[in-house]
Amino acid sequence: MDPWKTQLSQYVAAATYDTLTHVNADGTVVPWLATSWDYSDATTLVMELRTDVVFTDGASFDAEAVKANIEYAKSVTPSNVAAQPYLAYIQSVDVVSKSKVRFNLTSSQPDLPYGFSQQAGWMVSPTALKNPSALADTAVGSGPYVLDKSATTQNKTYTFTRNKNYWATAAQWPRFEKLVVQLMTDLTASDNAARSGQIDYTTVTAGTEITGWKISEGAACAFHGFTIFDVEGTINKPLGDVRVRQAMNYAIDREAILKSVLGGHGDVNASTPFGRDSTGYTRSIDSYYSYDVAKAKRLLRQAGYPNGFSVKVLNNPQWDQMAQALAGYLRKVGIDVELSNHGDDLVQQTNSGKWAMSTSLQAVTGLPYSDFTFLMTKSSSMNPLGNSNAKVNALLAEAVSAEGAEQKRLYAELAEYAAEQAWYVIPALSSQLHAYNPDVVKVVEPERVGGPMLYHLTPVGGE
Repeated sequence: MDPWKTQLSQYVAAATYDTLTHVNADGTVVPWLATSWDYSDATTLVMELRTDVVFTDGASFDAEAVKANIEYAKSVTPSNVAAQPYLAYIQSVDVVSKSKVRFNLTSSQPDLPYGFSQQAGWMVSPTALKNPSALADTAVGSGPYVLDKSATTQNKTYTFTRNKNYWATAAQWPRFEKLVVQLMTDLTASDNAARSGQIDYTTVTAGTEITGWKISEGAACAFHGFTIFDVEGTINKPLGDVRVRQAMNYAIDREAILKSVLGGHGDVNASTPFGRDSTGYTRSIDSYYSYDVAKAKRLLRQAGYPNGFSVKVLNNPQWDQMAQALAGYLRKVGIDVELSNHGDDLVQQTNSGKWAMSTSLQAVTGLPYSDFTFLMTKSSSMNPLGNSNAKVNALLAEAVSAEGAEQKRLYAELAEYAAEQAWYVIPALSSQLHAYNPDVVKVVEPERVGGPMLYHLTPVGGE
């Protein structure tokens, strides 16, 4: 239950831990524990905080609590991998007053308020952080619910009741009397649980139909396919040639994979961390890589590999359907893909630096500065070999300080250049399907995110 050590299910974490900000229905970042914020300069973010929030152990939420959380989060091992990309920008935290905190950044990060609406923004009691081992099975937050330990089975079922001392009004966040979160890794099992009335909200597989339920599709924001770690060719020499990486992208039929693997739920993508919600998006980028087997083979010949080559790919078995589809297309142009399954130790294997390629599933937020930074610079969690590209870095630096049409132009140029460099083989940005019983739960469908957060799920008719 320590959100800084583990990547908790967001429905478990958000029940007991508030975040500094929230994401509104239109995808914009809005106040929550933080009431306002402002960049006094490119590397200094100042936030004003609520003064009426108390953690369940009686500790007060204030600037000291924010400082304690950020400093703990940056030092703890193992860390929440989803939070660290944003936290890495924070060099230090200053307590300006009880209700004002200043974040001193190592470099510009305009999207930090968004990061604080996600895993980087969870707030734990500063008193509890002094004895973090107790957080293994106890949650001490300021959130809308409290954990009922007697009705909870770790890593399976989490039961919560209302936090009677919660600061937010029913109008701000209508809450359920009781919330039960069941962790199910088998989507078929969750589909069946929904049909039998055991649950009221769940993610579902494509083609699922549940009588009386509503099925909705989140934004296309899952960057799903192959990641090429070895763009310098130190582990697998052919991958160091950009023509080889481009050939791999021409070799796959994006439309066919979108239809057969993803059930048509998503958008075709040109292996660039850029989607329809991104600043500077133009439809032309989606067709950058047409399906062209002849061109793929020609590029391989030009690179000196007329008979193709072999490559071992680190694979998460949960993503096997996508991996097998991509491998099948690559084999047709002579690239022999050997998938090596690693589920429990995927993160360790990724960080080992021994693999040239991996299957991956990462988020694209529609905020291009963060998306490119986290996926195509040394700050990327999926960059164990420390790849860097001078032009990507230069365009990012220029775009972040630009405005209006010029910023859009720069991000569009960056998207095309990233596609050309082909660090990825990503056929599409996929979208997640979720289903719910409209007689029980009202769901806000937020833009630009894969699915609703817990605060987007409220009881029908209010509390």
